[in-house]
Amino acid sequence: MRDADILAGMSDPVIIAIVGAAAVVIVLSVIGRLWRRSRDAAAEARRRAARREQRGYLQKQQAEVERLAGKIIATSSTDSIAGFEIVRQIEAMFTDGHPTPGKAVEHLKAAAAEKGANAVINLNSAQPPSGKCVAHGDAVIVRPVEEKPAAEKTAGLPPLPPVPPPGRDSG
Repeated sequence: MRDADILAGMSDPVIIAIVGAAAVVIVLSVIGRLWRRSRDAAAEARRRAARREQRGYLQKQQAEVERLAGKIIATSSTDSIAGFEIVRQIEAMFTDGHPTPGKAVEHLKAAAAEKGANAVINLNSAQPPSGKCVAHGDAVIVRPVEEKPAAEKTAGLPPLPPVPPPGRDSG
């Protein structure tokens, strides 16, 4: 076909309508893609902002857990703490769903501190088959045991025998 034949065929109204419709479809599809890209970009920007906000919230929450856990002055896996006397038991505590036993204990200590405790006794942590770690214990209030003076500690005991000076033979 020569150029003259192509131009002659373009004068047919049906062909002009088909070419025009094809051009409109192409333009609309390009506009649609651009609109979808801008919409997707805006949605991705909103998701990024939400993730930043969640990360900030999680960091604040973790800092609060660390601050509260720091209020616990002593822990024990038994029902007593050496050097302290238990003033009051507040509540039995339990926490689960943590990635490590250490995190579970930290969250348990924070929960105990929120209840007003300054120590945790009967502390235990485990990792059950589910893979998430658990911790449990009793939130208590303790106070240090007062040291007795040396005279009170030895009261009622017989005196120690004298110690011979060094370097002398006894014989």
